[in-house]
Amino acid sequence: MQRWLPLGVSFALVVEMGAIASPAPETVVTQFYEWWVQNQDQGRQRLSQQRAAFTPELYQQLMSAFHKQPRDGAWLDFDPFSFTQVSTQGVKVRSVRRSPNNPRVAEVDIEVMAGLRGRSGTSVPMKVLLRQGGDRWQIDNLIYTSTWDNLRCLLRDINR
Repeated sequence: MQRWLPLGVSFALVVEMGAIASPAPETVVTQFYEWWVQNQDQGRQRLSQQRAAFTPELYQQLMSAFHKQPRDGAWLDFDPFSFTQVSTQGVKVRSVRRSPNNPRVAEVDIEVMAGLRGRSGTSVPMKVLLRQGGDRWQIDNLIYTSTWDNLRCLLRDINR
C-alpha cells in the first residue's frame, strides 16, 4: 500500500498544477486565429465549430451578441477578435505568461494584423486570457490594450 501513495500524490500534484492541459495556451490562440482568418466572412454563423476554444460563458455571450441587430439598440459592429471594422489577416504570439496565483489561468500577449483585404495590415496589440477547463485551455476574455477595454464588458453591455 505504501508503494501507491507516492504515485497518487504525484498525480494529484500534476492535476492541481494544470500540467496535463493540452494543447498549450498559445496553440489554442494561434489555432483559433488561423480558423478565424479562413472563416471570418461566415465566422459569426460558424463559430460553433470553435465552441471548445472558448469558455462556456464567453461563447454564450458571443453568440448572443452576434444575433443582435441595429434595431435592437446595441449590436456587435466590429470584429471582436481584432477590435477593428476591417479584416483580420493573422496573429503573432509575443509572449505567454501563467498566473503566479492560479496555474489554471494564462495570458497570451498577441499582435493581430488587421486591415483591408489586399493591403498590408496594421498591428493591433491585444491580450488573450485563457482558463484551463478540464484538460484543455479555453479563451475566457480579450483585452484590447489600445483602450484597455475588454470583450466580456463590451458583450455584457450589448447583451443587456
